[in-house]
Amino acid sequence: MPNSLLEPNDAANPRTQAMLQRLRKAMQDIELEVAAHQGVYPYNHGRVTQSELCRRADVKKATLQTPLHKDTTRVEVIEWLDRLSAQLAGTRDANRERVTAVADDLAQELRAVQAELALARAQIASLLEENARLRVAGHAH
Repeated sequence: MPNSLLEPNDAANPRTQAMLQRLRKAMQDIELEVAAHQGVYPYNHGRVTQSELCRRADVKKATLQTPLHKDTTRVEVIEWLDRLSAQLAGTRDANRERVTAVADDLAQELRAVQAELALARAQIASLLEENARLRVAGHAH
């Protein structure tokens, strides 16, 4: 039976068990953080890689290349990363659409405010002229 994250072949080795436990915990933590941040991984510029997972799990990345892990644990890690990456990619596209929509709304709102400002400035100029005329007329009497 091949070694896996759930049922390691080398189950008797406490170091292996501890390493697998740390990997499982890091995977779970990352999934929870992604869920808590609207589908975005909040660290490492949003990228989840083998290196990032190993850093989080305090596991040397080279450990995944050893004969005990390269065809089992490493494969599961890659599959997990692929699933998570697909989820994050979908979120990136959705985020890009939301950001674009917000930017479009803000640009439209800015144009409306600029138009209002131009009208207000024209009205102020007109009122200043009228005020000046009235002052002159008032002094004439």
